[in-house]
Amino acid sequence: MRVSKLPSFVFPRGDRRTGSARARRVPRGPHRGRQAGAFVPKLAAYALLAFVLWLMVATLVQPLLSSQATRAVLQAPVGLITSPINGVVSQMVVHARDVVEPGTVVATVRNPTVSQEILTTLRSQHLALQSQLAQLGNQFKADNQEMRSVGQEATVHREASVAQAWEAWQIARRQRDVAHSMVEEQENKVKTNQALLEQGAISEQVMNASMAQLNTARANAAVAEQAFAGQAQTVASAGQGAFVGTGGNSLFQTLASRREVLRNSVGRAQQDGAAILQQLKQVIQLEDEERRRVEKLSSYEIKAAQAGQVHSVLAPEGAYVTAGASLVRVTDCSRLGVVAVFPARVAKRLSIGSALDVTLTENGAAVPARVEQLLPVASEELQSTYSVPFPFAEQGSIYAVARIEAKDVSSAATAAGSNLCAPGKVVTATLKS
Repeated sequence: MRVSKLPSFVFPRGDRRTGSARARRVPRGPHRGRQAGAFVPKLAAYALLAFVLWLMVATLVQPLLSSQATRAVLQAPVGLITSPINGVVSQMVVHARDVVEPGTVVATVRNPTVSQEILTTLRSQHLALQSQLAQLGNQFKADNQEMRSVGQEATVHREASVAQAWEAWQIARRQRDVAHSMVEEQENKVKTNQALLEQGAISEQVMNASMAQLNTARANAAVAEQAFAGQAQTVASAGQGAFVGTGGNSLFQTLASRREVLRNSVGRAQQDGAAILQQLKQVIQLEDEERRRVEKLSSYEIKAAQAGQVHSVLAPEGAYVTAGASLVRVTDCSRLGVVAVFPARVAKRLSIGSALDVTLTENGAAVPARVEQLLPVASEELQSTYSVPFPFAEQGSIYAVARIEAKDVSSAATAAGSNLCAPGKVVTATLKS
């Protein structure tokens, strides 16, 4: 079988080189412009792919690895300053964001219709006791004056009786002296007659007559001596205040009895006056206290019981409030904390006492906080004890109520460049690993 060969073409060397060079030569012109225009869509596609990958990492992968709360706000306990009385707010001293200390006057509530029944009763008792005390004073003065008058009159009678007794005593003494003189004279006469009788100068009858006269003189001397002794006893009694006169004895006794009655009356008046005066002092004290209470209730100054910052004023000036109504809400800045919402995947790592890093501003330093409560649901009753409502929490999330450590509050406030006591401020909370 015969095979035919392909025809061969013979080119000169110069033509071969020229052909290969032509084959390697890339045409310049419209083809190169088409390649540069195709590079831009590729670059956009790559950028879109990178964005999608970043978005997937940020939304799917990073949340799975992050310990940051989805939402967190600053929070602080709130206290209510209430009005103890009914009335109208005549003056509201504080305003929102004002700082108050214990004892700071917050508002004044005026109640002109406060009951004054007790004050009226005490005032009536005061006037009645004053009237009784005045009557006792008048009676005391009258009785005391009469007692002095009766005493003076009785003294005059007693002095007269003493003088009379003294005079009678002197008379009795002279009579006693005279009687004793008569006895001595008769004794001498009897001695003389006895001598004469022995000499026979006188008779027996004369001697007997002188003896009879001596006996009579002795009897008279005994009577005079007895009268003198009795009169001396009378003078001694008169010196002790007894009435000893023979006349006017009944008058003196009447004066003495009247003086004793008046003395007893004056003593009772003094005792009754002292008792009424003591009672009057007590009533005056109660009246003053009641008057202060009425004045206080009529224009009652309401003061703060604890330190804090005024969150809101609930009753403006001119508002009528009832007893127990809230006037001002005060935030307790000394117990500042944060309420953070953590997703369910982080809840397993949370516990009471867990440490959090709280960032107040975007470029601020982190503030340490300590978890005090973990709540799956925050009731309205619980939220009412805080300054602002809790942030929204998704299904399965958990609330972490943490307290910012007090020793770092001042430095955190300085680092943040703002007031740290700002409930409701959105912050960033991250669970420490």
